[in-house]
Amino acid sequence: MLFYLNDRPYDRATIEARWRLLTRALATVSGRRLAVCTHDSVEWLALVLYARQHNLSIAPLPADTPRATALEKARALHCDGLIWQSAEQLVPLECQTSVQDGTLIQFSSGTTGEAKPIERTWSDIDTEITHYHQALDLPPEVVPVVACSISHSYGLICGVLAALDRGVVPRIVTGWNPKYLLKMLRAESRPLLYSSPTFIRTLMMLWPPGEPLHGVMTSGSVMPEAWFDEVRGKTENLWQQYGCSEAGCVAVARQPERADIMGMPLGHCALQAGPGPDEPEEVLVVQQGRRIATGDAGYLDDQGRLRFCGRMDDTIITAGFNVYPHEVENALMRHAGIREVVVFKQPDPLAGERVAAVYTGASPLGDADLRAFCRQHLASHQWPSRFYHRERIPRLPNGKVSRRQLAGQFAADAAQGVA
Repeated sequence: MLFYLNDRPYDRATIEARWRLLTRALATVSGRRLAVCTHDSVEWLALVLYARQHNLSIAPLPADTPRATALEKARALHCDGLIWQSAEQLVPLECQTSVQDGTLIQFSSGTTGEAKPIERTWSDIDTEITHYHQALDLPPEVVPVVACSISHSYGLICGVLAALDRGVVPRIVTGWNPKYLLKMLRAESRPLLYSSPTFIRTLMMLWPPGEPLHGVMTSGSVMPEAWFDEVRGKTENLWQQYGCSEAGCVAVARQPERADIMGMPLGHCALQAGPGPDEPEEVLVVQQGRRIATGDAGYLDDQGRLRFCGRMDDTIITAGFNVYPHEVENALMRHAGIREVVVFKQPDPLAGERVAAVYTGASPLGDADLRAFCRQHLASHQWPSRFYHRERIPRLPNGKVSRRQLAGQFAADAAQGVA
């Protein structure tokens, strides 16, 4: 068996049958670079495994992209063909390139602007997986349960491809149904859940007390400390991993005692950051002679572990003070009436920038209550000058929050008189 998709098993014979269809379809294309737009997760995985084995380049497009737009995106990526839903519907394109090395073409998260295409060779990905295994050192009975997107690096490379290379059958879950995932995890003796912080926290709220989950892996954003403590208290093993689109996973922390601990660098790279918590600097990844700027602020602690402070672009500079949103969020999450909160910057004619916060909760909180709480838990330059209550916090398709988009949205709401 290669993998399970929800409750259905897929073996190598099934995947190789799809490979034969792809081989026939590729006879109409002279190049080695494909864009893929499909709702079929099995088709996508079959294409990824084929591209990796045959050193082709492959780029996933959002499954709900209209066909005409998908063709435009495929041409912009200089692809030789677009696979529309299945290999039988391969559309040849006249965009041949001279690039011979096969690559996985993915996109930056888009949290600080427009998503950009990023290519990594299969050879680089193989190196990442090798060192990822060395850092985790998992026994064979640990089974990854992948409840996140398998078109992005975290779910695809660390969740699925790493499991296959380890000789383990991963279980892939779609649909984001916490109760179904709960049932699947409890059916495994030693599951390792791959998911996002928000979904993990939702699952932990449903998890039976006194029955610790074997393992959780989180990535993509830093949990609020309150969530982190809850997850840590309900799991036997907690991992956090850190990476960027250009370099893949570059650090892993096992059993971190704080949410901002991203861990030690993997063996194929080095990390550079600030010297301490009072002097964070941009995190740089040194890999194969390249220095990759991450856009994140952080520092290395006395154990050599990376500590994450926030996105450089998200840092709020108010009256000469640096304010890191996650520090303010951690404090606000202690308020009994706040379920989730995101802090972002807004322009201010006097201070340059000001701190703002959008939160969810059963009902809006009074300004006097919020001000009194901030005085108890935050320095004055960290106090949000505006609070917005919403039923839910807007997110990008990948589940992440774009503070830049939030700032733009609430500026537009203010201009229209929306509180």
